[in-house]
Amino acid sequence: MERSPSCAGREGEDPYGIRRSLLRDAVFARLLDNVLRGVYRRGQRIRLDTIAADMRVSRTPVREALVPLETLCLVTVQRYVGVVISHWTVDHMIERIRIARTMITEPSAGAATCPDRFDVAWLRECATEGGAFVELGAWWLRRNGASVSADWLLSQRAVLDAFFTDEVALANGIDAVVARRERVRIVERATVAAEREALDECAAALVELADALIVMPDRFRTAA
Repeated sequence: MERSPSCAGREGEDPYGIRRSLLRDAVFARLLDNVLRGVYRRGQRIRLDTIAADMRVSRTPVREALVPLETLCLVTVQRYVGVVISHWTVDHMIERIRIARTMITEPSAGAATCPDRFDVAWLRECATEGGAFVELGAWWLRRNGASVSADWLLSQRAVLDAFFTDEVALANGIDAVVARRERVRIVERATVAAEREALDECAAALVELADALIVMPDRFRTAA
């Protein structure tokens, strides 16, 4: 879907002629996948030009995609050095779930509750139970007036949704297929409760789902 480089001067477009926002999102998704699957090794240093050339894009969408990755503590961008892959671990990923679980079990006293009803369409872009947990949990937190906590949790959706996919989990020694049906049923219960505005039932299901995600690295290790 490349266009002629002659389109480079158009506002909002990459030198290849594709909208920068689309390129940024595509580059972000690929970078995230490469980091989580170990294609980029922890501690590895990569030049920005190398990433851009590998993905056949300009430096601009790469720089833009690196901003959320750095916020997620998966990379650091250092002047004169380039991109350095962080020394993240599976425990770091699970800690994100633990923090969200605590936010639900011990919600902070926030502003007025948000009256927005849950929209099941929000779950359609989620690839895994991790992504569904984020969407449902963020809605529940907003409904309970914890908007700051909800915003933080939403900021984790991309990484948590990707981490629990089959390939990424497998690359990190986890068999995500095991007990998936059980986790999906919990998501369904939480969704039904959210649609009925049954906040206590939704919270109980979310805590159960968090517990199921937290134990995955220990309970469902892949065969050596």
